[in-house]
Amino acid sequence: MRRMLWFVAMYAIGLGAITVVALLIRAALPY
Repeated sequence: MRRMLWFVAMYAIGLGAITVVALLIRAALPY
């Protein structure tokens, strides 16, 4: 049960990091 929560938390953190990186790249590009 605790391992499931750990995997969900890691998945959410990874998704957030990917979203932040994508937003930074989009903001850095002229288009």
